[in-house]
This record gives sequence, structure tokens and C-alpha cells, in this order.
Amino acid sequence: MSIPYPDKRVIRTKEKFHEVLIDLMEEKNFHDITITGIVKTAGFNRGTFYAHYEKKEELLEEVIENMFDKMKEVFRKPYEDLSVINFHDFPSNSIILFDHFIEHRQFYKLMLRQASTTNFQERFSNQLDKYFREEFEFDVTNIDPSIDIELFITYRINGIIGIILQWIEDDFPTSPSYMGEQLLHVLNFSTEKIYIKNKNE
Repeated sequence: MSIPYPDKRVIRTKEKFHEVLIDLMEEKNFHDITITGIVKTAGFNRGTFYAHYEKKEELLEEVIENMFDKMKEVFRKPYEDLSVINFHDFPSNSIILFDHFIEHRQFYKLMLRQASTTNFQERFSNQLDKYFREEFEFDVTNIDPSIDIELFITYRINGIIGIILQWIEDDFPTSPSYMGEQLLHVLNFSTEKIYIKNKNE
């Protein structure tokens, strides 16, 4: 039995609604956006909107889920044909996740700015955490046996997520290629000691 493809007209209509919602959220808070405003800006009528969504929150949720699907795809792309990643010889230009954030910078900046609307930062972090835990098994052969491995993995994952969030919140101050290189350096680096700043102040 063949799987029916989505109607191209439906796809185009939904894409238009997605685009309009993001543009409107650039101008005002999501709570102040009305369905009337959405359909008027999109050039449709309310009937077209209600043929696909019951409320504006459902439209926003679809926009977010679609972006998370794209993020997962680029997250997986560099290693889809690999069984192991050796950070020492892994090409940094294979990491295209940062390119994804640049391509959709309007969305990520906007959603992080309006994070209270959808708990976006928490959802974003949870999605990346899920990808890392589902997709990777960290090599811990050289880890001090007294270290709790689950805590170590959490430390590693949240460090990477923190780097990504800071880069987005700082408005992408460096290139995706630079961030890919730095991520590999960070993953390869181990800190044996730290110095206390301003000790004599």
C-alpha cells in the first residue's frame, strides 16, 4: 500500500502561515497576535486557518516541531555513515549544526527572546540532550573510575548545549566553521587543574 504524499497546496499554505507567524512575532508578543491578524497578513481567510489549526498555539507548536525535525537531521548528518567518531581526525566542516542555526537565525533568536511563551530554551536544551543520549555512547575508558559516568556525560552534554546557546544569544559573533573547530578542540581537551582568579584582591 503506497503512502500518500501531502498535498502541495497544503504544504505551501502551512509554510505561509509559519512564515507570517514568525514575522508577526518579530513585531509583537505572541499573546498579542490574533488569528485575524495572521490570516490577514497571510492573505487567507479564517476558514483556511481553521482547516488546518484549531488555535494559534497549534500553529506555533507546528513551527517549533518542524524546526526541531530540521535540527535533528543536521545533527545526525555528519555521522550517518559512521560507527565511531574520533575527534582527533574528524573534519570540523562536517559539523553542520552551526550552519543550521545561522540559516534559521531569525527563528532561534526570536524564540529565545520569547522563551516564556513556550519554554523554548528548556525545550531546545532538552531536545539536544535527547539527541546526544540517544545517538552517542561516550568513550569513558580513560575516565577516573571514581567519577560517576552519568554525571560526566551530563557535564559534557550540558557544556556543549551551553556553548550553542551562548553563541546564539550573543548574535552569532563567530562563523559556523569556527564554532565547529572550537567544539572539536573542547571535546579533545581535558583540564587537569584550574587557577583561582583575583586571589590576592
